[in-house]
Amino acid sequence: MALKIDYKTVNGSDAAYAKVKSVITPEYTQKFQVKADVAYDDAKKIIKSTGPGFTLTLCFFESHCEADLDLSIILRALKPKILAKIEDQIAKNL
Repeated sequence: MALKIDYKTVNGSDAAYAKVKSVITPEYTQKFQVKADVAYDDAKKIIKSTGPGFTLTLCFFESHCEADLDLSIILRALKPKILAKIEDQIAKNL
């Protein structure tokens, strides 16, 4: 199930994707003590971050962003808490 985050301060998928792309970098993920590879698909407006035990996919649409988080069995119990943090961080920027 994807988490839907409506845009509040940006208009359209291009602006939202560009803003989040400038924020979510490998250096940003290290701030949370997580080693992750971040891949950007400019044509489809998708940001995908993968690391040990997780894959986070952000898809940008005209009025909202969808965040999908896939976790390993060990981390699944933390999914609601992690999704809440992701939602908070993205909503703050969009």
